Amino acid sequence: MTETPISLTTPVTILGLAKRPGMTKDGRAVLSLNVEVDGNQYELNLVTKPGQGIQQALEYLASKGYLKKDNENQYLLLVPTWSLSKAKNGMIWLHIEDIEKLAGT
Repeated sequence: MTETPISLTTPVTILGLAKRPGMTKDGRAVLSLNVEVDGNQYELNLVTKPGQGIQQALEYLASKGYLKKDNENQYLLLVPTWSLSKAKNGMIWLHIEDIEKLAGT
């Protein structure tokens, strides 16, 4: 019997920007993306750490292997499964700190 490892992430396909980048009440940058997960579309809000810009957050995700291109030249973002389980009204909130927990940094 072949055992399937437990995956703590789910790949989402980035379709494009949902709206202009914004800010949270405490001053963290937010990048809103239209994404697709298993045939369903969502708006994913990527929230940076305090003092971190959107470019820095994207570079961090790429360096840790959580943002990459697939064979069809589409961008994929590996999202923690628990972030998807909290999706509400077609919206997913992903904080960089969630990725840091997975990456062990």
